[in-house]
Formats: sequence, C-alpha cells, structure tokens
Amino acid sequence: MIKNIITLFFIFYSFIASADKVPLIDSLMLCNSDFFKEVYSNKNELEKYTNIKVFNKNQANIVIENRSDITKNYVYFKTPMTYKNLTIIGYYDSAMDLGKMGKYYFWGFIIDNDINQIKDALNFVDWKNMEDNLLYIANPKIRNINDDLQTWHKNTGTVVGVKTIPAPDTTEKLLLLEKSPNMNLLICSIQGIVTSELLKQERPDIQ
Repeated sequence: MIKNIITLFFIFYSFIASADKVPLIDSLMLCNSDFFKEVYSNKNELEKYTNIKVFNKNQANIVIENRSDITKNYVYFKTPMTYKNLTIIGYYDSAMDLGKMGKYYFWGFIIDNDINQIKDALNFVDWKNMEDNLLYIANPKIRNINDDLQTWHKNTGTVVGVKTIPAPDTTEKLLLLEKSPNMNLLICSIQGIVTSELLKQERPDIQ
C-alpha cells in the first residue's frame, strides 16, 4: 500500500513543470522580447501544459483565445508549474485601446499564492507598494515618442502604474504584482503611446 502511494506521488510530481528549470519567470521579469525566445527554446516541454504557437524562427508564445476579451484573455495550464515555492497555474495576456488615454498591453503569469508569498519569493526585486498591499510595481521605465526605438529611461515619477495615464507622447513599461478579485498576477505592462514599430519590438507575438 505504502509503495503504491509513493509510486503515485512520483507519477503526479513528474507532470509538474519547474519554472526554475524552464527560466520563464526570470525572462518575464525583464519585460522584453527575450521572454518569447525562452518560450520557443522550451516549447517541447511547455506543450505538455498548454498550447504554444511559433511565430518567428526563434520565438513563440503561450496561446490565449482573445486578448481583447476579459473573459478569454487568460488560460489555465493543464497542470501547474513551480518556481521556488510558487505555483504557476496559468498565463494572462490582455490588450486595451483606450483612445486618447493610450494603449495598454499586459502579459505574464497567474500564480496560486498569496501576494505576500509571491513578493517574498521574489525578494530580489525592488518592489514599490502602490495600493495597500494590492498592487506592487518594479523596474518602471519611460520613453518619449521621439527617442530611439531601443531607448528606455528609468521612470522616477512618483505616480506610476496601471491606474494612471502616461504623460503625453510617452510610453511606460513596468513589472506588476497585482492582487485582483479572481487571480493574482505577475505581469509586465507597456502603456501609453505604443506605435506599431515599438509593439513589434516589445511584443513580437502580436501580429
């Protein structure tokens, strides 16, 4: 009986991917296109847990149904992945065009842990508490529409985040840790003036 339980235990955990081995969390937190190269490099492993689409010769993305629909802009994995003591259960990919307020793009992971557990596991990140333990940001960057395409500056503004409107003719990029009513998210955001050229550079998965 005990032998059978042990066997079942190892069978179960053999189906749980490790994001420590597949460096998705580390690459995501850079909030650049390297993330999609990591998805491509590990696509054979990731296809056991979710659908993967190759869109360039060395880039791929995790498939969601519709990033513009709040009921279809996320997917839960067939089985969870782990990173340190965190349980990663899905992928989130949202896009919004708010007209004069700018365009907003979000992508990252759904994590089945308390927001404080997530923050503690990622304690090497310099988190800034933006909203009463519900929203943290890190590594905020900003660029002007006239900057070179590859140029990003450190954003030292005191009011930064997804609930603010970027200054005219600017684009903001940052890492977010958010507690929402239905899920806890570790996601990147790019928002404001997002030209087609900039989008192709930062989010090449959006064709």
